[in-house]
Amino acid sequence: MNPGTAALQVAHTALENQDVNSTSGGAMPVHHHMLGRTPSVTERILFPIADQALGTRASLVYENVLNPGTIVPLHQHPFEEVIVCTAGVAECSLNAGPWERYEPGSVLIIPPNTPHTLRNIGSGLLRQLAFMPTGVNETVWLEDKGSIE
Repeated sequence: MNPGTAALQVAHTALENQDVNSTSGGAMPVHHHMLGRTPSVTERILFPIADQALGTRASLVYENVLNPGTIVPLHQHPFEEVIVCTAGVAECSLNAGPWERYEPGSVLIIPPNTPHTLRNIGSGLLRQLAFMPTGVNETVWLEDKGSIE
């Protein structure tokens, strides 16, 4: 057995031996086809891909998809937010500071209680994953949250 296979087997055994979802007899919840939505009638999508309804207890993950030219209005969270850009070109401003450009592979770490806004400056869709260390979304909108699915 090669080292990679051995490591996967150890990881799989560890998962089998822990109660990852006590509400379903210990089976790990696996959700398929969670990414890739496209805004249809709104400027953007904030789609939960991991939340309490899907089996998490203390974290949230959203796929955030913005049409070209779309701005996510000023908002903040009482916890840190980590954003991973997977497609498109965008900018982010923290505390009304200068706009910082980011692109696929960029990781934004937004401190708790930091007002921030994002905008898609590219010609295509902006796709990003937003990670939050909480089971409940407590976003505080400091401007009208606009058109969102």
